[in-house]
Amino acid sequence: MTGDRLLAVLRRLGATATAEDTWQLHGATWQATVIVNPERWLGLEFEARDPVTGRRATYDIDTDLYDISQESQRDFAEEIERDIVEFLENLRRGAVLRGTDGAKFVLVFPSDGAYVRVTRGRVMTKASTHADLDAAKTGGGFVPLD
Repeated sequence: MTGDRLLAVLRRLGATATAEDTWQLHGATWQATVIVNPERWLGLEFEARDPVTGRRATYDIDTDLYDISQESQRDFAEEIERDIVEFLENLRRGAVLRGTDGAKFVLVFPSDGAYVRVTRGRVMTKASTHADLDAAKTGGGFVPLD
């Protein structure tokens, strides 16, 4: 059933249930909220902080406004669940990196055979996909999130 794999990963990672369908994980410089409600919504809200500058970047994965209780949306819901599980597993194994590009705080992590680069500017957060890690790590000082 949709959500079962995600719930198993959250339990294995030691996430704390804060409500019936809401789970929290955190590290020294990041926090994640995961909502697992297979009849309505699956989602990850992730925020990381640069320990030096205090700048923050956010990244969300969710089922948006799709009615995932409908059979026609099952494949979509399972794809979102896979994406969230992959992100959490990458976080666990230290594959989510933080760094800078000038004054911008940057996150880089693998996703579905490519690399996602999340850049926080003064106002907006932008995500882009790159074929290789070096292209995604433009800038410097990339280290795993702690």
